[in-house]
Amino acid sequence: MSQKGISFRLNSHVTAFAILIIAAIVYINVHFSNKILIGKIEEGAVNQSNLVISRISRVTVGAEEIAKNVSFQTLYYYKHNDLDLFLNQVLKANPIIESIHVEFLNEESQKFSACNSPIKCPHRCNLNEGIFPKQTDDYGKGVWSKPFYCMNDTTHVMVSYRMPVYFPDSKQLVGQVYCEISLRKMNEMLNAMKIAHNGYVYIIDRDGNFITHPKQDWVLNRNFFNNPPFSAQRNQSQIVEEIKSGQSGARYARSEYLNNQPVWFYFAPLLDTNWRIIIVMPEADLFRELDLIFWKIIWVSGFGILILFLLNMLIFRRILTPLANITEAIQRFSSLPGKEQKSKDEIQMLTDSLEDWQAKYGSLIKERSQTESDKLKYEKDLKSAREIQLNIIPAGKAVFSEHPEIDLFAIFKPAEKVGGDLYDYFFIDANHLLVAIGDVSGKGIPASLFMAVASTLIKTNAQILSAKEIVDKVNRELSNRNTNQYFLTLFVGILDVSTGVLDYCNAAHNYPYILRSDGELHTLSKSHGLPLGIYKDKPYKSSTVELKKNDTMILYTDGVINAVDDKKQHYGTDRLEKNIQNLNELTSEEVVDRLLKSIVIYEGNSYQADDISLLALKYLKETESPV
Repeated sequence: MSQKGISFRLNSHVTAFAILIIAAIVYINVHFSNKILIGKIEEGAVNQSNLVISRISRVTVGAEEIAKNVSFQTLYYYKHNDLDLFLNQVLKANPIIESIHVEFLNEESQKFSACNSPIKCPHRCNLNEGIFPKQTDDYGKGVWSKPFYCMNDTTHVMVSYRMPVYFPDSKQLVGQVYCEISLRKMNEMLNAMKIAHNGYVYIIDRDGNFITHPKQDWVLNRNFFNNPPFSAQRNQSQIVEEIKSGQSGARYARSEYLNNQPVWFYFAPLLDTNWRIIIVMPEADLFRELDLIFWKIIWVSGFGILILFLLNMLIFRRILTPLANITEAIQRFSSLPGKEQKSKDEIQMLTDSLEDWQAKYGSLIKERSQTESDKLKYEKDLKSAREIQLNIIPAGKAVFSEHPEIDLFAIFKPAEKVGGDLYDYFFIDANHLLVAIGDVSGKGIPASLFMAVASTLIKTNAQILSAKEIVDKVNRELSNRNTNQYFLTLFVGILDVSTGVLDYCNAAHNYPYILRSDGELHTLSKSHGLPLGIYKDKPYKSSTVELKKNDTMILYTDGVINAVDDKKQHYGTDRLEKNIQNLNELTSEEVVDRLLKSIVIYEGNSYQADDISLLALKYLKETESPV
């Protein structure tokens, strides 16, 4: 046997073994995926049926409520000769109703009607399907009629809800109110609903008659119980009995309407009408995505086996073939691809961390007491909250390895273990740096939670690249969920690092400063709107300013200027501006460090009353001056 034959046979054995392993994996994957999907079918059908039932109930329950309200007011409008006008107004205000009829049980048998149909006939439908007795034990209760065809349109299937009319403060029956709804319109509504790809939904009454169906010929002409539109391998009669008795569930069968395709159908009762709803989903639709994945796996596996076979041939020939043949084999297979792709998954932990912490804090509030053990537990949770908050807010020297033109340093010093200040900075894309600083009303845990939500919203909406639109969207979100009426002053700036142009929006926050390279101090003294979280529809504006080389922008919160000394005198903006003017030609870290030291020295032994946040951004890029 030649060496070439040996290499081929070895390769065939290895490839066959790989095929067996891949086949086993594919089989196991498909087998268990089918089991999982089948287990989820009923759950999905329940969710789908809830949606369908909800839409049907809007019509049926609405008709019942309208009939009840009309029955209460009929005698009043009848006495004032306005009953026709009243019925037409009710019909105009409630388009779900096809027509309304009032029939009095007096000697004249007076009847009043209003209808939406182009065929105007006050008694066009079957109003005599039975009346309530003059004295009834079911006082004040209505009843649904059986489906019927309109007398003037034999293609229009209707159903009526009848409600008795009594003399005031008595049980003496004087008439009846009929609210009629169109089953044809309901059928159109159900046919328009998306059920899988080719699924559908229909309704039968308690006697098994079809009252809606995509196949219009079946409506009121076929009985579900006597002639089921499906065939099941076993227990077909049991399924019919379950539907007849008002049970709910999912079953497998073949649909007559879909040319005996295998389907899963879910049935459930509509309690207010004694109807049954049946949702039909073709099995091909349910398993469509799984089949697509299966064929993708087959194609990928086949391609992989081909690559494995070719690579094995290359390896075995290199090992087993004489040197001349090895050279030839290398030349023949040198162009074969052999790339390996890797994917990375991004994990977001902020929301889960905050939810876990909120759960711990809520549990602590409910169970706390005055004992020392509870206090220790509370302190431990506060420590965890502080760690979470410090993880949310970046601190210290910002490292932007790809942007040496940015020198940024920030520090956060809460008045309590957790605080309501926030600041953040990050590159939205390669050229735009977002810088934000804000101050939540209040301190402590509630303020820190509000701060965390605001910080998350800023990150979520950062891709807009417009400071005022970011502030506007964050304000809307905070206003919608702000049950405790907190508010947030916020400054958001987007710096184009290639030009030095800063687009900023200041929502009632402290005015930032720009220390120019020549020592001139410039104040960004424009405010563009109210604090966030108060009025969601208030618009915001924005402004722009240009940073030159070695200009430094300083952002801060109220805790800086509200710091007090032993005599309860505030640090103030004048002292802050004087101290900033002495910080020219320093790095951002030195600027923040000098300012913080001046505040600490000024406070002396006094208590820190508010959270302190300081951020300095020094722009180091040389930009061209406009011509």
